[in-house]
Amino acid sequence: MDEVTAAAERMHQITKELSRRYQFRDRNAICCHGLSVTQCYALDALAGSGELSVTALARRLFLAVSTVTRMLDQLERRDSVLRRRGRGDRRVVRVSITPKGKVLLARIQADLVATQRALLAPLARAEREAVLKTLAGLVAAVTRWQDGVGARGGGMAGRPLRAPRMEGQSR
Repeated sequence: MDEVTAAAERMHQITKELSRRYQFRDRNAICCHGLSVTQCYALDALAGSGELSVTALARRLFLAVSTVTRMLDQLERRDSVLRRRGRGDRRVVRVSITPKGKVLLARIQADLVATQRALLAPLARAEREAVLKTLAGLVAAVTRWQDGVGARGGGMAGRPLRAPRMEGQSR
């Protein structure tokens, strides 16, 4: 086995375990506020973007539009998001986070940042910086791969990552 393949297998094991542990950490921290992890990701995307079409939000979350629509129904009942029809094209539905949604998201993020702080606190400053630099580099590499820039060399037959196709949805 060549060095890059061995590193890729090790990276797979490490990221799988990290993702699993973070998924449960996020679920435990977020669900105590009455939201799903996906609902929290949606609020975070809206807080960072201002207003998005439902289609753009679905793309950002790698979900089907119908799934996002159902999720937005729940968030709207909680007064966390506001939906409105597009001005030029009434078929387009735009969604934004409400002040109440921003307060909820801020509380959740404070809990999550407290966890991150607990993880980083025991590390020396240089180690913290190395961890953050490595994670930022990994995010950039994954983003390039998803966008198709770095996917030509292999993995999934060199295809960029797309949102999974949902039942009844065509590409």
